[in-house]
Amino acid sequence: MPEAMMTDGSAVDQDSLLAGLLASAPPRLTPDQAQTLLHDHWGIDGSAHEIACERDQNFRIVTGTGQDYILKISNAVEDPLNTEFQTAALRWVARVDPELPLPRAVAALDGAFTQRLQLPSGRTSVVRVLSWLDGTPLHHVPMTAQMQSGIGAMTARLGRALEGFDHPGARHELLWDIRHLPRLRPLTESLGEDAVADAVRRELDHFEAQVAPALGGLRRQVIHNDMNHHNILVDASEQDRITGILDFGDMVNTHLAIDVAVAASYLASEDDPLGAIARLVASYHSVLPLERKEVEVLRDLTVARLVASITITNWRAARYPENAAYILRNNGPARTAMARFATLPTQDVTRALLSACDME
Repeated sequence: MPEAMMTDGSAVDQDSLLAGLLASAPPRLTPDQAQTLLHDHWGIDGSAHEIACERDQNFRIVTGTGQDYILKISNAVEDPLNTEFQTAALRWVARVDPELPLPRAVAALDGAFTQRLQLPSGRTSVVRVLSWLDGTPLHHVPMTAQMQSGIGAMTARLGRALEGFDHPGARHELLWDIRHLPRLRPLTESLGEDAVADAVRRELDHFEAQVAPALGGLRRQVIHNDMNHHNILVDASEQDRITGILDFGDMVNTHLAIDVAVAASYLASEDDPLGAIARLVASYHSVLPLERKEVEVLRDLTVARLVASITITNWRAARYPENAAYILRNNGPARTAMARFATLPTQDVTRALLSACDME
């Protein structure tokens, strides 16, 4: 099987990245089955309502007591170590910065925070329960300059809370870790031949030749890695106040700057993408200072995330057309962002971001 080299010099089996978790259909429990599972193993009763998910299966559990939950059933091919890693990270952050608006892991009847259970399909999945967070998803409210700064500060605060955290599952191979961007090249066949596909392939070439070699000297730690606007909750009446951060399924130990770039990529489709991203970066830097070499690579990492978003979601939607609407929810904005942000002169972008961090 073909192998490629990661930016830290270790070998990665390309086929293992492409043929694993993202190529496997999610679990398929009915609401009744989910309710029974929750009662038997957590002693919690409530009505189960399925929530769309890319590769796992999630249910909101409405109890009528004022405290709802989310039941998370992992993909059968998910390494249990990865799920345990995510749960351990949530528990770590709850101790380090208990005011961060993150879901809390809920112990099962036996005291464990994860359960490996055989599902009605006969396959085994890791199951866990988290507290439900109230709020309005950010993508439902107008974007403001204040919110752009708020996203930067919240991303930095979470990054700071995760400093020093480690786990055996933290270094798993993940397609959404854009250190692996060149591994996505086989998936670009799903894009066809148009201007966006051409831009994606050009950026892949640029990343492989110019960006990947420069990543080795950047700081690394566990990061959230998916600060998109579906994963951020805001107060319904005070819409510039973040009330929740969701979805830790893409957490990984990688370069800290990638967390900033991921958050920035979801502002790259704004009418003034550079202004929006500069506000986010400045706010992040005020909470968790960036190094100059990290700021200098942010443009390329942000575009790399757009390339990953377009490529992976196109590929996934073709494999699972029944879930295409959910899978492609960020595809359109990513394509817009490629036109608005990726076409800006790199030197101008880097100069603006350095200035936002008072480095020029």
